[in-house]
Amino acid sequence: MGLPPEQVIRANFKRNFIANVADVAFWSVGAACASTASVLPLYLLHLTTNPVLIGMIPSLQFLGWRLPQVFTANLTDQMRRKLPFILWISLNERLPYLFLGLFMLVWRGQSRQVTLAIVFALLCWQAVGGGLIATPWQEYIAKIILPHRWGLFFGTGNAIGALVGVGGAALSAYLLSHFVFPRGFAYSYLIAFVFSMLSFAALTFTVEPPVEPSKPRIPFRTYLQRLPQVVRADRNFRNYLWVRSFATFCTMGSGFMAVHAVEKFHMGDSAAGLFTAVMLISTAALNPLLGHYGDRISHKLILTVSFWMQTAAMAIAAIAPNPAIFIAALALRAGADAAGMSSGMTIVFEFCSPQDRPTYIGLANTLTAPPVVIAPLIGGVVASAVGYPAVFWISAILGLASVVAWQRFVIDPRLYSQAQSAQATSDSSALADLAGDS
Repeated sequence: MGLPPEQVIRANFKRNFIANVADVAFWSVGAACASTASVLPLYLLHLTTNPVLIGMIPSLQFLGWRLPQVFTANLTDQMRRKLPFILWISLNERLPYLFLGLFMLVWRGQSRQVTLAIVFALLCWQAVGGGLIATPWQEYIAKIILPHRWGLFFGTGNAIGALVGVGGAALSAYLLSHFVFPRGFAYSYLIAFVFSMLSFAALTFTVEPPVEPSKPRIPFRTYLQRLPQVVRADRNFRNYLWVRSFATFCTMGSGFMAVHAVEKFHMGDSAAGLFTAVMLISTAALNPLLGHYGDRISHKLILTVSFWMQTAAMAIAAIAPNPAIFIAALALRAGADAAGMSSGMTIVFEFCSPQDRPTYIGLANTLTAPPVVIAPLIGGVVASAVGYPAVFWISAILGLASVVAWQRFVIDPRLYSQAQSAQATSDSSALADLAGDS
C-alpha cells in the first residue's frame, strides 16, 4: 500500500518546487523572446498603426486565457491527477510559437489583412490553449506546493523566470537589430518555441500523487446552474470579483506603452528587447519579496501595492519627457504585474476550502474576463480619437478609484475566514447554552 497523498507531497516538495520553478523559468525566457507587451506590438506596427488592432493583442490573450476556466473547473474536480491533462493540452500554448515563427519567416504575401488575420488566429489558439489548462494548473500548484509556500513559489518562480528572461529579451533585441524585418521577429518566435518545450520537459519531473475526487461527479449543466449560488452565498468573494473587474480598467493603457514610446522618442525595433528587459528586471527584483510578504502578512496588501504601482506607471507614462523616465513607468507597470501575479492567484485560494478551489479559480478568472477584454479595446478607441497620453491619464484616475474600492469593499479573506469561524463558534456556544438552560 502506498503512502497517503499528503506524505508523498511533503516527501517530494523540494523536487516539485524545483521542477515547477524550472518550468516557469524556461517558459519566461520564451515569453520574453516573443513578448506580447513589446515584441508582438512592434511587429504589428510594421503592418498597421491602428491602435484598436494593437489593443486586440491583450484583449484576445486575456479572453482566451480567462474565459474557458470556469468551464474546465468541473472537469478539474474529477481529475485524480492534473499533470497528464496539463502536459498534453499545453501543447496548444507552445505550438503557436513554432507556427508564428515559421509564418513570419516564409510568408511573402502582399495582403496585410491576411497577415493580420493569421497572426491573430495563432494568437487566439495560444490563448485558448492556456485557458484550457489554467484552472487545472492552478489547482495542481495548490496541490503539490505546501499552502504556506504558495506565495514563495509564485514569487521565486516569477523572479527566476524574470532574471533568465532578461537573457531572452537581450537575445530578442539582438535579433531585431541585426536582421531585417521580419526575420528578426521570426527567429525570436522560433527560439521562444524551443524554450517553451524545455518548460514542458521540466514539468515531467513532477511527482503528483493521485487523489480521489472529494465531490461526486455531477452533470456539466447542473454544475453551471449551481455557480450563481456560489457567488450569491459568498459576499466577500462577490465584492472581490466586481472590484477586480473594475480595477482592470486601470490597465487599459498598458498594452500601448511600447508603441507610444517608439513613436514619441523615435526608437527602433530593438527597443522591444530593452523594454522587455526592464520589465523583467523589475519583476525579478520584486517578486520574491512580494511572494514572501504575501505569505507572511497579507496577499490583499500586496494587491493594494499593485494598484498603486499601476496608477503611478500610467501617470508617469502620460508625462514622460524622455526615454529614461518612460522606462521608469515600464518598471512600475512590471512591478504591478508581478504583484498581481504572485498574489492575484494566491488570494483566490484563500477564499475557499480545498474542495471548492477549482470552482473559485474558474469563477475568479472567467467572470472577470469581459472587462479584461473590453479595456484595451476602449483604450484603442480613445487613443485613436485623442492620443495615447489620454488613455494613460484615464487609466491612472481609474487606478485611484480602484484603490478606494478595494480598501472599502474587500475584506482580507484570511480575516474574513477567521471572523466567520469565530461567529460560528459563538453561535454554537449560544445554542449549547440554550440547550443547557432548557
